[in-house]
Amino acid sequence: MPGWLRRLSLRNKLVLTILVCLVLPSLVSMNVSSLFTRDAVRTQVTDSSRESMRIVSQIVNTQMKNMIYVMNFIQFDEELQPSIRELGKANEGTDMGDILQYKQTIAKRMSTVIDSFGNLNVTVLLPNNEYVASYTTFSFNPTDFLKKDWFSDVEQVSGYNVKWIGVEPNYSQTTNQPYLLSAAKPLRKNDTTYGYVIVGLEPGSLQDLFSQYHNKESMAIIDEQGRILVDKDSSTIGTLFPYFDQLPKEDGSSFVKVEGEDYILLSSHVTPEWQLINMSPYKTAAQKIESFRKTDFLIQLFFLILFAVILLYMVRTLTKPIARLVQTVVRIESGQLGERSNISGVDEVGRLGYVFDRMIDRIELMLEENRREQELKRMAELAMLQAQINPHFLFNVLNSIRLKIMMKGDSENAELISSLSSLLRMTINRNNEYIPLHEEIEINEHYVRLLNSRHGDRVELRISAASDTLLIELPRFLLQPLIENAYIHGLKSKPGAITIASRICEDGRLQLEVRDSGVGMTQERLEELRTHLVNVPAQHHQDSRSPTLSGIGLHNVLERLRIIYGHRFDYEVEIGTDQGTRIVLRFPQQARKEG
Repeated sequence: MPGWLRRLSLRNKLVLTILVCLVLPSLVSMNVSSLFTRDAVRTQVTDSSRESMRIVSQIVNTQMKNMIYVMNFIQFDEELQPSIRELGKANEGTDMGDILQYKQTIAKRMSTVIDSFGNLNVTVLLPNNEYVASYTTFSFNPTDFLKKDWFSDVEQVSGYNVKWIGVEPNYSQTTNQPYLLSAAKPLRKNDTTYGYVIVGLEPGSLQDLFSQYHNKESMAIIDEQGRILVDKDSSTIGTLFPYFDQLPKEDGSSFVKVEGEDYILLSSHVTPEWQLINMSPYKTAAQKIESFRKTDFLIQLFFLILFAVILLYMVRTLTKPIARLVQTVVRIESGQLGERSNISGVDEVGRLGYVFDRMIDRIELMLEENRREQELKRMAELAMLQAQINPHFLFNVLNSIRLKIMMKGDSENAELISSLSSLLRMTINRNNEYIPLHEEIEINEHYVRLLNSRHGDRVELRISAASDTLLIELPRFLLQPLIENAYIHGLKSKPGAITIASRICEDGRLQLEVRDSGVGMTQERLEELRTHLVNVPAQHHQDSRSPTLSGIGLHNVLERLRIIYGHRFDYEVEIGTDQGTRIVLRFPQQARKEG
């Protein structure tokens, strides 16, 4: 390895290697391909010219098909045939009004087709010298067609074939076109000729199409004798195409020399007698491809040099912050947690430095929080030991108060204290997360009794629980938030009835139902509530300053059951048949511990 190459840095060696590996093959392939792809280039040029001609050929074929369509329409249209036959039978004794009526019917029917094409002149010529024309006949008598040299050839046309006449002087006064492309066919039925139809096409649109090509590239339509029928230069119409003898026998391509220059000669039949031809200089077409290849190489070379410059800059930019990040990691490893890389940027290295610094910040914060949590935990344990009160002492005091009130004859308030004592016992007792259904119903009976004593309203709690469901265990305080919602939102804190029902579903799950006799809600409000329950996650009540029974809420009841029972839990929120709101919960009988 040369000494100067060994002295280059790694990134410079990388850039040099890329330049050699990309530029050298490009130069070699450019010269080698020019030797081995000459035939391919010639084929490509020919294909390109053929594709251009194919598009033009489609347009020309469409014009020819329009001429055939009009002739076939006149021959086979059921509305035209009676009038044409009657007009062909007319003689000196036929009423002139009838003749005019036949001609008007034929002309009107023909116009429905001719008007959609716009550049066709149509003549219906009958053996009795009657005719109908789509153009003005003041200066031209259509019966002159019978004197044309080609008219005898029309008589010889067999079946439904067409005689492609060629170029005819323009007999229509509506345009300034000097020539028309003409075709004719006899009208026959049962081998009997009852008329003729001659269609003339104004070639102006085709000449405009051919005029789009450059001076050295020409396109024309010739007949089977080689006479030019359509060309962008009207002066050449009717003359012999000079390279007719060099045309390929079938539709295809050949190469001819014109004044020492190669030309691609293409031909394609648009009718059995007419051909569409195209001549384009080979050198001009090939130069476009060669120029494209050279331009493509220069563009690749430019971007290659640009890529090498950018690569050198990016390598230098990337390696510098990475080295600084490594130094920071080494210092942190030695115990200096206050060190930071202070690397910024929107690329991967910048984000890596930013995330690394934030990670060290989080570690320091977690260490500080852990220290504070340990201190708070010790303080809380001490406060708990200092403030601990035996719950049984509280229950015994409440029972003593209840007995004294009962002894004074106030059984109603004594019952309220009993309900309060039961609720407090269930609230303080956290040993059992699951209780039987009958205990849950009993808790809610105490809760409704306390509601009635607090608000002075009479809320009737109705129980419709199947006997085989009373011993099934369910999460504690599951029904209380639903009772509270029914009272506050359904009954609007007014008298009414709340029903708790339970049964076993066909699939073995427990179904709990809470419904009220309140005002209910509109269908729009019901849909809004359903959407809200699906899309808004439950927010667990975490306010330690007011630990009430009603703090869980409907959202958290549903979310709690989803966590416990998974996909086997479902619910319904509906409007009752007699107003009110109905909430249905379904979940398995076998409970598992909350996760």
